[in-house]
Amino acid sequence: MRVVRETALSLTLEVSDLSVTMLKDGETTMPADCLRGPEGAALAPEDLAPEDMSGGRLPLPVRAFLVRGPSGCLLIDTGAGRAWHKGLGRLGEALAEAGSGPQEVTVVALTHTHIDHLSGLVDADGGLAFPNAGRVLVATEELMAFRAEPRMIPVLPRLVPLEQGDGPLPGVVAVNAPGHSPGHMAFLVEGRLLIWGDLVHHPVQFARPEVTWKFDEDVSQARSTRAALLGRALAEGWLVAGAHLPHPGIGRLEREGGAYAFHPVQR
Repeated sequence: MRVVRETALSLTLEVSDLSVTMLKDGETTMPADCLRGPEGAALAPEDLAPEDMSGGRLPLPVRAFLVRGPSGCLLIDTGAGRAWHKGLGRLGEALAEAGSGPQEVTVVALTHTHIDHLSGLVDADGGLAFPNAGRVLVATEELMAFRAEPRMIPVLPRLVPLEQGDGPLPGVVAVNAPGHSPGHMAFLVEGRLLIWGDLVHHPVQFARPEVTWKFDEDVSQARSTRAALLGRALAEGWLVAGAHLPHPGIGRLEREGGAYAFHPVQR
């Protein structure tokens, strides 16, 4: 695997017969109390290093991933659009920088249905942002939540249930990763790169995998899923990629003490 292209908002990696492009939708910040210790209380200030913060808040980049192959073009997550914080909604710019565009996307798969992952499915006028995406795959457990979102009405005719083991594109397999949300999914590309959504929100969770996120819907399950997938990724030698990981959102894991360290890929 090697990095073949990098821009301000994108990074493209060759993975066997596929290419994977990180697309940065933008960056925002969240309150420091979003990180929670094992007992559910917010982490104490001394538990966070100065580089973990930005103006007293937690940096939160938002990313999506484009997987290109001979059989089509898969977009994993779609960013926040203009539906959430300022500084987000730059997915179109990122696609252009990566030498792509909305018309190239033939299928979309969501890791889950939170606002910063599904909102980019519709454009500023409320129409389909990816008109050639014939299928929009959403975990069965989250179909009801998706259908309840009024902005997603134009997408409903293209909605397809997603289950563990499904292949949204040849070479890509869905992997259950529940806890942050009921149907939270990761995607394994060519058996070599695991793209997760919100398995990790902040780098402190590599050093302390027991730390959870305020918006985890099932805290205990989110913690156990993170521990299991981090351990499996290390054992299998997978690269990992996530919506909220440090720049460029793709890297490798190493064992560090009783936990992990994340090392970003470099060109």
